[in-house]
Amino acid sequence: MRNERNIYQTARELKGLTQETAAERIGVSVDTMGAYEQDRRRPPDSTVLRMAQVYDFPYLCYQHIASGELGGVLPEVQSRPLEQATMRLYRLIGKFARDGRLDQLMEIHEDGIITAEERPLHDAIMEELRDIIATGMELDYATQWQKESAQGGGNRD
Repeated sequence: MRNERNIYQTARELKGLTQETAAERIGVSVDTMGAYEQDRRRPPDSTVLRMAQVYDFPYLCYQHIASGELGGVLPEVQSRPLEQATMRLYRLIGKFARDGRLDQLMEIHEDGIITAEERPLHDAIMEELRDIIATGMELDYATQWQKESAQGGGNRD
């Protein structure tokens, strides 16, 4: 028997909805909702979009894609506490600025060509930007998580 909640169950519970209420609002049967939440079936993208809308939790769409076949192309987004995500983002953006990365990126791109000599620096800058983007998503997730938790799990239906 599983002890962990999956992403669909966690998002529903954050909103404070019962499985029955969520299934009704999303337009699926309770049995289907149970299959999604017990990892017996993978919900279609359109259903996950509806879940994200009903739960007011857009990050669920990212989690859904990341857990599927396309997940390997997405940056890794971890679940971090709000304070940690904020400090990490502040630190990464500050380092990016102090290192002059924006000016370096503009210099590389101003002629529309990335030369072989420029490629290593360009790739390093792009990796830093991907890390900043992922951390921004972590902050967004932490903000949503805290908002729902502070509201006592949303509407208890």
